[in-house]
Amino acid sequence: MPIAKGVLRFAEEFNNLYSEDGSTAFRYWHLACAAEKLANELSAALKAYDGHVEDRASIELAIAAHVRPEMPYAERAGSGRARCRACDVAIKKGELRVAFERTFDSPMGPQKGAAYAHVPCVSRYLEREKERGRDALELTEVSRLVLAHSKLEPGDLESVARELSRPVSAVRAEP
Repeated sequence: MPIAKGVLRFAEEFNNLYSEDGSTAFRYWHLACAAEKLANELSAALKAYDGHVEDRASIELAIAAHVRPEMPYAERAGSGRARCRACDVAIKKGELRVAFERTFDSPMGPQKGAAYAHVPCVSRYLEREKERGRDALELTEVSRLVLAHSKLEPGDLESVARELSRPVSAVRAEP
């Protein structure tokens, strides 16, 4: 739906693939749409914006509902589409998983997104990242960050903590 003239909008900058000099271009979003899809980015922009924002309270509520935690973090999978980056098995909807930040090439240029791993596969994922020459934190540091960043129910958080403290050999013994 087009953004009406004079309506406050959110601009997302990206690399313009059709530019010969590597310049950037912008995608524009209704604030309500950006609050759902780009909550973290819109939150930062609104904090820096001093002007009037129509229905600011509802926009901020939508941002709060969709804000992504800092990575790495654990969550319950919202769908069954993601595959574990360690074992390459689909992560079932509702199953606990850990999200790591990754950079990938897309038609719009390099993009950042999440790479997911089953909780028991995290140590294997970290080993693979090191084997591929990528920077990877130690499991103890990942465990600390995941527990600090995750927005899980207490029981789920305890389950993640238990799984992440298991030795690598115990994780590999699983089917």
